[in-house]
Amino acid sequence: MKVLITGGSGLIGSKITSILLDKGVEVVHLTRMPNSKFGIKTYYWDWRNNEIDENCLNGVTDIIHLAGTPIAEKPWTMKRKHQIVQSRVFSARLLLQKIKEKGIQLNSYSSASGIGYYGARTVSRTFKEEDKSFDDFIAKCCVYWEKSAWEFSAIANRVSILRTGIVIDKEKGAFPKMSKFIRKGLGSPIGSGLQACPWIYIDDIARLYVEIVFNQQYSGIYNAVAPEKINNEEFTKITADFFNKKIFLPNVPSFVLKGIYGEMASLILEGSPIACDKLMDKGFTFKASHLKEAFSLF
Repeated sequence: MKVLITGGSGLIGSKITSILLDKGVEVVHLTRMPNSKFGIKTYYWDWRNNEIDENCLNGVTDIIHLAGTPIAEKPWTMKRKHQIVQSRVFSARLLLQKIKEKGIQLNSYSSASGIGYYGARTVSRTFKEEDKSFDDFIAKCCVYWEKSAWEFSAIANRVSILRTGIVIDKEKGAFPKMSKFIRKGLGSPIGSGLQACPWIYIDDIARLYVEIVFNQQYSGIYNAVAPEKINNEEFTKITADFFNKKIFLPNVPSFVLKGIYGEMASLILEGSPIACDKLMDKGFTFKASHLKEAFSLF
């Protein structure tokens, strides 16, 4: 078994790499910025220029595709939107093209996606995998993203797509940014505070990708979120308790965030509950089913 990971040096990719190496699996990374952190072989690619070191595919049995321009790092200008979509879709197409040229048959192809598939909106219903996508930018991005993944059905025995929520890690990713002001005692709920905050603990999302590689029963789309359903106000309160801080400031007004981030503010101002029943029916067990459990594992 040999697993190729794109975006392998990122938060999720790094954790997946560690787990696979501990299991004795050969892992290689495809990256624009070589990183010797794990002492593994890294190969260069640049989807913008249609460049890829094809040696990365030699002997590969499984691919985990995580690469993509960060969605919430910069305001959504038209140029940025194109980068966000193209970095996911064009990179997948480049991989597929080279795999077909080499006549490789994969055991599995796993792709990241996001709960943004259901739209940046706040509704009371709980979304399941079979629900239709919304029509805003983030939803359309996920639709294109997933469509590029399904194209691997022609050369992979199994294709899996993980619609991922907020990944909880103490040191990296979204959580340190979300908790920055809370840790200083200046935190407060955002907007109405009623928007859902579907999340998943870093170890759980990484374990899930590894499980998909090894377990032939996994195929299709899964909502990669913890069972707990909490809103932003509850998320903020639990986080403040963890840091021994009090919430005393009023909610951050929506117009302030919209003024700073523009359209991208919808990612934190809106949110709906997401179901993970399909994962649990597969027998996947979460290390952290509740946010307090995740914090206890830090």
